[in-house]
Amino acid sequence: MKKISKYVFLLITVFVLVACSANNDGTNNEEQEPTPPVENDENGNAPNEEKPNDQVDLENIDLSNFFLPDETIAHYEGVGNEFSELNIEVHHIGEHFVVVDEDNGGVTIRKIYQVDNDEIVVLSETPIDLIEELPNEEGLSKLETQEVYLKKPLEIGAEFEDWTIVEVEGTVETPYRNFENVIVIESVDKDFTNRRYLVPEYGEVVRESIMETEDAEDFIVISSLKLIE
Repeated sequence: MKKISKYVFLLITVFVLVACSANNDGTNNEEQEPTPPVENDENGNAPNEEKPNDQVDLENIDLSNFFLPDETIAHYEGVGNEFSELNIEVHHIGEHFVVVDEDNGGVTIRKIYQVDNDEIVVLSETPIDLIEELPNEEGLSKLETQEVYLKKPLEIGAEFEDWTIVEVEGTVETPYRNFENVIVIESVDKDFTNRRYLVPEYGEVVRESIMETEDAEDFIVISSLKLIE
């Protein structure tokens, strides 16, 4: 590398000397037009420059981004008990409904969500057969809200149902990858703490349940995203 650098330096020196010699001999060189400055976009980023990871507009984010894309299949690694390992299938129906079939190895639970501008609500959470047709939009529109899954404002301290947002720029490690800009919501009871780790474009990447015990270590069950098909 040092030899190459010296060689390049010598070439540059030669070109400079030749140019100076030409000017001294009275040769006219055409003036080059100055390169126009690069204009940044409205957010201050140069063209083709990657935006920082922390630029997530949580105030105006479309809450449907907190689910994986339509027809996605994902696998979650489980720790703590045999039912913490999950396989899920995601289906978007119409503009406002998302159906997630969640198989924990013992039973398949169909979770139905409705996504509005400022909240995601759970409409249904019931066991289903291994092969069961998806509901249609008309049928889904007749279901009633069971609980709130996520609600704006997405800021630390915001509360809904029994949940509180405790982080909005968190980090979490999963077998799939390490995530930034993680929203962590937490529900605390007498002896139980439940947490959901949510990431835009991926949804729930980690689910964690902690049971405190007096005579032994805390009992912890974790499901973490491992594979997306």
